[in-house]
Amino acid sequence: MPTSPGRRLSTPVAILVGIAIGAGLATGGLWWSYAGRGGADGLAGATASGESGGPPGGAGFSAPPVDAVAAVETIAAEQVQLLGTARPVRQSSVASEVDGLAVEVFVDEGDAVQVGQVLVRLRTTAVEQQLAAATAARDETSARLARATADFERLASLRDRNVISAREYDQAVADRDAFAQGVVRLDAEVSRLQEQFDRATIKAPFAGSIAAVQVEVGEWVGRGDQILSLLDLSRAEVTIQIAERYISAVPVGFQVDVRFDALPGRHYTGRVEAVVPEAIPEARTFPVLLRIPNGDLAIKSGMAARVSAQLGSPLPAMLVSKDAVVRRGDQVLLFRIDPAGMSAAPAGELGEGSVGTIAQVSVDPGPARGQWQVVYGAVAAGDLFVVRGNERVFPGQPVSIANVRTPPVPTADPERSIAVDPRQSDSR
Repeated sequence: MPTSPGRRLSTPVAILVGIAIGAGLATGGLWWSYAGRGGADGLAGATASGESGGPPGGAGFSAPPVDAVAAVETIAAEQVQLLGTARPVRQSSVASEVDGLAVEVFVDEGDAVQVGQVLVRLRTTAVEQQLAAATAARDETSARLARATADFERLASLRDRNVISAREYDQAVADRDAFAQGVVRLDAEVSRLQEQFDRATIKAPFAGSIAAVQVEVGEWVGRGDQILSLLDLSRAEVTIQIAERYISAVPVGFQVDVRFDALPGRHYTGRVEAVVPEAIPEARTFPVLLRIPNGDLAIKSGMAARVSAQLGSPLPAMLVSKDAVVRRGDQVLLFRIDPAGMSAAPAGELGEGSVGTIAQVSVDPGPARGQWQVVYGAVAAGDLFVVRGNERVFPGQPVSIANVRTPPVPTADPERSIAVDPRQSDSR
């Protein structure tokens, strides 16, 4: 049976593959033998280097300089955690003042509008016709009044000379007065029709955002029908419920810290705008209205708000510099400097020029106060926390303390006290 060309080539190819494999094995063996002889020396060199330089934190890795601030303890009022919902400072269901067919709708949901901006226009053909007729009648009557007035003045001069009868004079007076009354009546009719025409053009009563549009082009709109919903979110309002035992400590102007679940990492200051003087009987709580600046319109209507109000008796609280706080996602972290080989830093043991090791501390943030931040967690007075360079450090890293800052410690603030750990307060 004849052999195909492919089968005739199989033997030479196999020979060449075998030679290549053999050469590779020989080369690998030589390399392995060489590496084995030098491996011990290389390992020994690496060990020696490690012994002289230490861990990744040894002499081969320099300790970067950082600035630090010590935590301080202060006395502050009790913190009460409250829930609320954001609402616009103004909200309007814009309605039509006249009957008509919608012929133009100029806005849609989410649009920002200015005060006086045209939103919807209704058909005004019939009103325009009536307005034109009334205006023409008024102009005609005004012309007749002018002629009657001229006739009256002419006849008055003739009457003084006894040229005309009293009847002719009285008729001139009556004509003049009748046309004057006609002008007044037609002026009122023109004003009424003009107002009706203007009301067919629906405008924004204040600046805000369109939340909903309830009319489409071609729909009939009745007098009083809602056209759209307009929100003013330049400031947000949040209503919270304050227990009766705290209500005397919440005057108008009292400031609280507000956070929103939908806006992580953002903190707002709310101001008490009003305290409703009537309690809710079932809960014995008083509604309190807060106002919150919202210049960038980040706060939306209906967002869940978490309010931290500092009330009650003063208790200890721990403060750290705001610069020491690092936010990574939902975590709030501090980087403490511990003496090498220790898990905590005894007060007074570290200072400028010292070398320490970084320890990461997870905390819960409280309200801010000046340059300081209230935190709850494994923080003790005198602990040194990194305030410059903390974005680049990591646990176990050696650092050199270049500077220990001493910001002024905050004093008591009657309008805004510091909070204690909310985990120690009961639900209110």
